[in-house]
Amino acid sequence: MADPVWLESVIRAAGVTVSSFPGALDRGHGDFGEIWGVIDHHTGAPVGSNPGPGAIANHPSLGLASQIHLSRKGVATVCGVGIAWHAGTGSYPGLPTNDANRVTIGIEAENSGTEGWSSEQYWAYVRINAAILRRLGRNATRTIGHKEWAAVQGKWDPGGLDMGKFRADVGNMIAELNGVKPDDPVIENQIDRVRFFSDWLGKRLHDGERKCKDGIGRYADFENGSIYWHPDTGAVPVPKLVYEVWAARGWEIEFLGYPQRFHVVYEGEGDLQSFQGGTIARRYGTKGFVCHGVIGRRWIEEGGVRGVDDKPTVLGWPTSDEYDTGDGGRRQDFERGSLVWHPSGAIQIVGGK
Repeated sequence: MADPVWLESVIRAAGVTVSSFPGALDRGHGDFGEIWGVIDHHTGAPVGSNPGPGAIANHPSLGLASQIHLSRKGVATVCGVGIAWHAGTGSYPGLPTNDANRVTIGIEAENSGTEGWSSEQYWAYVRINAAILRRLGRNATRTIGHKEWAAVQGKWDPGGLDMGKFRADVGNMIAELNGVKPDDPVIENQIDRVRFFSDWLGKRLHDGERKCKDGIGRYADFENGSIYWHPDTGAVPVPKLVYEVWAARGWEIEFLGYPQRFHVVYEGEGDLQSFQGGTIARRYGTKGFVCHGVIGRRWIEEGGVRGVDDKPTVLGWPTSDEYDTGDGGRRQDFERGSLVWHPSGAIQIVGGK
């Protein structure tokens, strides 16, 4: 087996917009032999930051840092086809200890790891994995998260992706690319498509789709959550634990609006999901809370639940909603401190560690 010079063509054939960064066919740290599979990453770039594929093609210390860059808009760029330095030290069944670079293809998705995954980026990620593994003759077990390989480094990317669910979606996509039709004669309707690729939702609770209270959107309920569709957001699943918090705030007709990104799962900690008007963060065992407005934006800037760019979060999970301070200001409490907003526009961290 040689270098995967076919990356651009198979990704395009899978329905993802893709191009090659200048010099991609000549870039890498040596040539491939046999390729085992794929390792998935996030860039760690904060929301609003866009370092672009050039930072992956020509990393200042790593050179080629992954073969593929995936933008937040779901656009792929092939950065190089030779070996990339993306894995670092680690281990995983079937891979040579501390030596995954020479046998795996790396994908760097432009994401902070805490912001959630938009529908367009998530499905592009699934399609790219499926296209590569199909070309290699591998199945979905050959895609792993960097966090599964590099736990010894303390890596947690791709943040918020449940890799078991992700592999199931990749497996279904490989079948679809091979022309295998699902049992349901659907896949054209967006809600049905999301359902097909989201087995965790469980059984459908009613036939067809129902109108949302605003008369625009549509939804379908399942055992473990619901799928909501709106023309501005597409079809996005909402797990039951997040749905309960959203429902208590009036669903889409109140300030939160519709879900706009796939939910983030922090294993053993909780679930988080971004909506048009804010973020629902529910640590397991709590009733869940909402972060929005200027306080919500500052919380995200301070690293949200987990942190960004390998920097720990300042505040952690919310422990309250916003509330009045009695002097015209607003306050919200978190695990490691509070954010206080004053009508003057000033916002400060109180009691942070």
